Amino acid sequence: MLECQSMMEKLSPFMDIASLEIESLRRIKRPKRFSEESETETMTSSNAVFGFPHLPEEPNRDLDQSVLCRIRVRLPDGRRIQRSFLKSESVQLLWSFCYSQIDESERKRFKLIQAFPGEYKNLYFGSNTTFEESGLANSLVSVTWV
Repeated sequence: MLECQSMMEKLSPFMDIASLEIESLRRIKRPKRFSEESETETMTSSNAVFGFPHLPEEPNRDLDQSVLCRIRVRLPDGRRIQRSFLKSESVQLLWSFCYSQIDESERKRFKLIQAFPGEYKNLYFGSNTTFEESGLANSLVSVTWV
């Protein structure tokens, strides 16, 4: 009986994430189409309100692969997006990127979770680490509402 209990304790974080994903899939909406200019203006002004740093242009993929990392993000509406960052850039840019991809009508507080086999890790905005230091290079991150 103790083995079953310990197995349930190990599985509970995954069941929590799965229930959040199922809930987000129930609220799937079509993404709005914006022109690049209006999207950039909205993103810049909205990022300032929430304190997210300005998101620079995506690095050119022709750069040396040793300085790039690619992050795939699962949004609450079920979409999966991907972007390249320089390994030397701050992880805080990931919040700016995620925020810019969320529908304006859906924008609210969110958190980022990196899932590993057997566990998951919450990512914190206040962290001043780079992508290389954080171990996020080439990983999958989920956005969930707080």
